[in-house]
Formats: sequence, C-alpha cells, structure tokens
Amino acid sequence: MGGIFSAPKPPPPPPPPPAPETTAEDDERKRRLESIARKRRGRLGLIATSPRGLLQENPFLVTRKSLLGE
Repeated sequence: MGGIFSAPKPPPPPPPPPAPETTAEDDERKRRLESIARKRRGRLGLIATSPRGLLQENPFLVTRKSLLGE
C-alpha cells in the first residue's frame, strides 16, 4: 500500500579501507613462497601409484571377485 510515511533511508556504507601498500620485498617473498609450494608438489604429487600399484587402498572401494572361481 505504500502509505503516507516512508521508512528512513539507511546511512551510506563506509568507504572501503585503503589497500595495504606492498613493497618489492613483499612481492619477492610471495613469489618465492609460491615457487617453493609449486616445487614441493611437483610431478610426483600428481601420481597416486607406485611401481607396485596403489599407495593406499581405498576403504570405501567394494572388493569384487578378480578371478573366476573366487
């Protein structure tokens, strides 16, 4: 219905805080930490098997017969 009276308008939102200034040292440190993390993962971090098969057996995997007669 709208009526005669309207609700008061909310106050405007406060301005966003200024972004912290980054220095060259901070940028270099961030790049170095990202590089270390990337190297730590590496290619071996993607492989979940060893030459002998899976590294960990999945407990939720249903075991099924693998040979005829089992």
